[in-house]
Amino acid sequence: MDSARAAGPLRYELLGPLVVRRAGREVDPGPPMQRAVLAVLLLGAGEPVPREQIVRAVWGARAGATAPGLVATYVSRLRQVLEPDRPRRTVDGLLATRGAGYRLAVGPGELDLHDFEAARRRAGECRAAGAPEQALAVLDQALALWRGSGLDGLPGPFAALHRGRLAELRLSAVEERFELALLLGHHHEAVAELGLLAVAHPARQRLRALLMLALHRAGRPGEALAVYGQTRQFLIEHQGLEPVRELTRLQQRILRSDPALEQPVAPRPGPAVLCPPAQLPSDVPGFTGRAGELRVVTRSLVAGRRSGPVPLVVVSGPPGVGKTALAVHAAHRVRERFPDGQLYAALHEPDGTPGDVGVLLGRLLADLGVERRAQPVEPERRAALLRSLCSGRRLLLVLDDVADAGQLAALLPGSPSCAVLATSRGRLTGLPGARGVPLDVLPAAQAVRLWRRLLGAPELPDEERVVAACAGLPLALRAAAARAAARPGRGLGPLAARLADESRRLAELGLGGRGVAQALGSAEWRLDRAVGGPAALAAFRRLCRCAPGELAGRLAALPEEHAELLVEYGLLLASPDGRPRLHPLTALYGRAADGRRMESRCHRAPQSP
Repeated sequence: MDSARAAGPLRYELLGPLVVRRAGREVDPGPPMQRAVLAVLLLGAGEPVPREQIVRAVWGARAGATAPGLVATYVSRLRQVLEPDRPRRTVDGLLATRGAGYRLAVGPGELDLHDFEAARRRAGECRAAGAPEQALAVLDQALALWRGSGLDGLPGPFAALHRGRLAELRLSAVEERFELALLLGHHHEAVAELGLLAVAHPARQRLRALLMLALHRAGRPGEALAVYGQTRQFLIEHQGLEPVRELTRLQQRILRSDPALEQPVAPRPGPAVLCPPAQLPSDVPGFTGRAGELRVVTRSLVAGRRSGPVPLVVVSGPPGVGKTALAVHAAHRVRERFPDGQLYAALHEPDGTPGDVGVLLGRLLADLGVERRAQPVEPERRAALLRSLCSGRRLLLVLDDVADAGQLAALLPGSPSCAVLATSRGRLTGLPGARGVPLDVLPAAQAVRLWRRLLGAPELPDEERVVAACAGLPLALRAAAARAAARPGRGLGPLAARLADESRRLAELGLGGRGVAQALGSAEWRLDRAVGGPAALAAFRRLCRCAPGELAGRLAALPEEHAELLVEYGLLLASPDGRPRLHPLTALYGRAADGRRMESRCHRAPQSP
């Protein structure tokens, strides 16, 4: 046991002036600058905080040459406060040295901010489960943790920045509390306090909407409309803006005495509570290889976190390389670790176009039991409701064929108790905490193992020719195996001969309309509509036309912006050393597509007289 905790349980309080307690009794964490260092470490989410970052956080631009030394001194003194029995000159412990920084371990129930955030998540769960009374009680408990302004009295730019963030957290929770109170019909009791809050926050439109609704339900529609007029005047004079659409719509509904505003209706429990979703597709038959990648994916998904970003794994690679197969197989391996359910969503439309974020959010909410008519219209509010429903629950989301980082970010839950496994042709950089798992074509030995497992047979004559024609692409191997299985007893010779013919190879590697050519066609279509895509696509077509001996030089001379786009959309492969490669089947597709375009132009050309 840590020496500090052996001396008695620790409790840190940031929701007001910074307070440290041991066994219920307050202990002195030192002078203001030392307290500011402690606050930085507490808000570091249990991760190492570099010394330079602490210096910037506490002193900002006024940091002098002595600041790093002062940080070390303050940390030493904090260790004496927090770990009175700790041996001198030890780097490990509750407040540990990690490289050129420090890490403060904070256990469950030791930080009031963590308790507040957890209670707010529980309130969201209760509301989603159709228990608004319980949600209101939990929010009241959460708000009772506040003793004033967060980090009150602490110096430094870090404390000033987080005071604003904490104030926003508190006010959002207050608004949620009043939404629940109005949902339960407590409008008379809410009017007075909402009026005071609206005066204190004249630009807070959500707060003003709650006050308008409370006044209207209390039989004071004239005052509710007056609040709208005051809010609109303030916004125009001080911000040059009109009120948001929701506030204007509420004013119009009050003007026409919309009966739907009169009676609050509590939400009913839905299938999200009664029947956890189990939407994973069937596991992939014959899954072979990818042991290293599979290990990374599964370990990353089940590495449970109490705080920080949601565990997110992005499996990336070109069309047909087996991203979905790996994701589904990995999801089945860890499904028992997510007892609250597993959601699966393909993020593209049937024609291959990226799905609309608002529509996708609506589908996920419906899968979690929110009826369509009860869903918000705005995508931002749908995303917020999704985060509330996922909060604190052990849910796995498998999001297949993500178009870009923006589409994925809008669908992420906010709770680290959930996990997200995504597939994408691009690597989706810039997402906090994302673990990228890039896939390449299968090595020759793994390709042969997959082929034999798919075919359910040992080595057959002409096997080598068939596998070589597929060039390590799992989708091609599955299509070829399906062709061979459809003609049992005929051997692989005819199939190998057809695959050797370049004019027939892509047709033979079709799989019910979802073959290699279709996958590459979708990638080409998407790239053509991307910023800079047409130029990159023209460069790709030139690459496909060049002679084999020229390819290496042409690839080396390819402009970087074109190479990045072609790799992102799956028309080039990325080597471990960063150099792009052109897969043989992709080159074949490019040449065939060029031939089709030339033929089409010839048919459209006017005939000579």
